[in-house]
Amino acid sequence: VDTSGSMGQAELDAALAEIKGVLRAAGLGTGRLLVLACDAQVGAASRVHRIDDVRLVGGGGTDMRVGIAAAETSQPRPDVVVVLTDGLTPWPERPGRARLVVALIGGAAAAQSVPAWATTVLVGAAG
Repeated sequence: VDTSGSMGQAELDAALAEIKGVLRAAGLGTGRLLVLACDAQVGAASRVHRIDDVRLVGGGGTDMRVGIAAAETSQPRPDVVVVLTDGLTPWPERPGRARLVVALIGGAAAAQSVPAWATTVLVGAAG
């Protein structure tokens, strides 16, 4: 989850709603979902059982490459990395091992900067 300064409360609320949906839809209430809060560095990493386990810390600059790299090296290694962001970030130059899904929160304007090899999903901001 992008927790940089450009992510307002409405965007963070939308990110939490998406995480809650993933937990419910995928039946991942066993702590298999790793949530990383990242601005220009990973500020918190939590294996979550429920939405109340998520810790969103940050507020600085933005570099989702750091969070993507941390997710890629986590154990067990993920098949999919989902980045919940407003898209105002640099992106990796090439795909990693895991499939990258970019959930753009609050608008499609940043979609053109997302790498073509990533899957882009548009998510409305809460509020």
